[in-house]
Amino acid sequence: MATIFTWNILHGGGRRTPEILLRLLASQADVLVLSEYRSSRGGGVRGVLADHGWGYQQCTDPAPGRNGLLVASRVPLGEVQGAAPPEALAGKWAMVDIPDLGFSLAGVHIPESRTGTAKYEAWAFVLDVARSRAKMPFVIAGDLNTGRTGQDEEQPVLTCSAFMGRLWTVGYRDAWRELHPDDREYSWYSHEGNGFRLDHVLVSAPLAERLDAAWYAHDDRVSGLSDHASLTVRLKGASSAGRHDPDDSSEFPRFFGQVDA
Repeated sequence: MATIFTWNILHGGGRRTPEILLRLLASQADVLVLSEYRSSRGGGVRGVLADHGWGYQQCTDPAPGRNGLLVASRVPLGEVQGAAPPEALAGKWAMVDIPDLGFSLAGVHIPESRTGTAKYEAWAFVLDVARSRAKMPFVIAGDLNTGRTGQDEEQPVLTCSAFMGRLWTVGYRDAWRELHPDDREYSWYSHEGNGFRLDHVLVSAPLAERLDAAWYAHDDRVSGLSDHASLTVRLKGASSAGRHDPDDSSEFPRFFGQVDA
């Protein structure tokens, strides 16, 4: 089995960071994809994760007070060469290869914007990358800030939802929807109390047959740890390798990017 856990932790976690870390450790996932990671407490977060088994990491380097993205894994991560993301995805895109688990992965946080073209440009880039990898085992995970019109919203206000359909036409499947075709759950609620399913794990056609389970942990939102529920997706066919022993001093964290003090 291979397990992917994705969560928007809300502006880096702030005072909630200790409880967020406990939640991450409890997930026991093979791969963590964290949106709204911030460098202000990033070194401590990354160090704790490394000490508990997620020693292979790639993160963006957001400016102080800005949101970034962190991918942490129990097994080695390989760098993936590709086109640079647009400014709309600056600090919000990280792509890695995870050969031990049999797939590559893009962690992404699509910006929400009601004006301008930033959100469209971000989605257009994601779609281009997805098309280029449609015949490979590939995962897109994170806060996508959209869903399917009429299925993933209580009020019809989602924008750029057509991109979800375009991904479907090239073979990608929404992991949670594939396993819960008739259900409605929402991972984020607006100030007006309207629910939306914004957090997703999408898998290419070669991975669709490996889907085993997918679930949202709504208590992660209801308890106030974040304003988003986390999403866990489990895939069949790859063992959880590389479990890290924190007492084994012969193995050190493998980092891509800067570790903040």
